[in-house]
Amino acid sequence: MRRFEPVAGASAWEALIEPEEAALLATLARQLQVLLAESLEPGADSDPALRALLPDPYRHDPELAEEWRRLSRRGLVERKTGFARTLADLVDPVADAEHAQPVRVTADEALDWVRGIGSLRLVVAERLGIVDDSEPLGSMGENVSVLAEVYDFLGWVQDDLVRVLEQAEGHPTHE
Repeated sequence: MRRFEPVAGASAWEALIEPEEAALLATLARQLQVLLAESLEPGADSDPALRALLPDPYRHDPELAEEWRRLSRRGLVERKTGFARTLADLVDPVADAEHAQPVRVTADEALDWVRGIGSLRLVVAERLGIVDDSEPLGSMGENVSVLAEVYDFLGWVQDDLVRVLEQAEGHPTHE
C-alpha cells in the first residue's frame, strides 16, 4: 500500500492498494461487523475484545452500567459496524483485482476508516495481549508474529489517514 495523496480538484485522497492488502482489510472489517453483531447477544461481555470495543462507562455502578447498555449500546454498535462497512465496501473491489488499484476516500470515509481501524486495532491488541502499543512485538511465535504485523499495518494505515486529515484541516504533521 502506498500513502494516501490528495486528489486534484476533489476533497478526497487516493492510495494504491495491493489486492492482498485490500483482501486483508475487507476480511478484518467483515469479521469486526460479525463480532459487533455478537455483542448484542446475551453473554457477549465475556469476550475481552468486546469489552475493549464497548467499554462499560459505569464500572463501579452495575445499575447505571446496565441502563447504559440498554439505552446506548445498540447505537454504538451500529455506528462501529457502519465504520467497518465503509472500510470493507471501499476495498472489496480491489481485493479481486490482479494488480494494485487506487482507492479513493472522502473526508467522511477517511474518518470512518480511522474509526474502523481503531476498533480493529483494539481487537487485535486484545488478542495479542498488548497493553501499551509502544511495547516491542518482536519475539513472539510465528502466528502471533503475523498478527503483530497486521497490528502494525493497521496502525500505519490509520496514521497515514490521520496525517491527510490533519493536513486538510491545516494542522502541521510530522512526516
